[in-house]
Amino acid sequence: MKNVLKTVKWLLPISGLLVVALGIIMFFVTLEELSNWAIFVGIAMILSGITDLVSFKRKEKEKRNNIMLASGSIAILLGLYTVFGRGLGLVEFALPLIFAVWIGSASISRIKDALAKKKNGHPLWVFMFSFGVLGILLGVLLIFNEMLSTFIVTYALATMFITHGINTIMLFIPVELKIKSKTEVEK
Repeated sequence: MKNVLKTVKWLLPISGLLVVALGIIMFFVTLEELSNWAIFVGIAMILSGITDLVSFKRKEKEKRNNIMLASGSIAILLGLYTVFGRGLGLVEFALPLIFAVWIGSASISRIKDALAKKKNGHPLWVFMFSFGVLGILLGVLLIFNEMLSTFIVTYALATMFITHGINTIMLFIPVELKIKSKTEVEK
């Protein structure tokens, strides 16, 4: 269990920083240029999905969140499709929907985690919950308003990546504290 926690410890901030960096980069590219970033985007999604799956696995069975399992699986599948899809033209066309589904599913998982943290008295639960709600709202906007999503997809995706990345980095704090407390108990 300790080795799994140490692995997750570094996956969370690396995945979070990668997604935040991608979000910042996306503020400076147009939708036409987005297909050039498809492989980087896909890799970020795959890493994020792996992080969710490892986080799911590290929890005690009675505390596991099936939404986290689904979110991680969806992120990996969409990331693989983005990296190995049927050509960049199709990826560029499907990118807004792919990201909307990914961020939406990840945001639902983050909201559920935030509510669990609220029960435990964790002080950052409000921020995690807020970022989760923001992610869902942006995801729904992209899914249901095609004309608007075409216009703002780059900025919405950049914002979603940044909020999702910050949220993932915030998950690092409780894992780090848990590792430290387990190490102190073992001494």
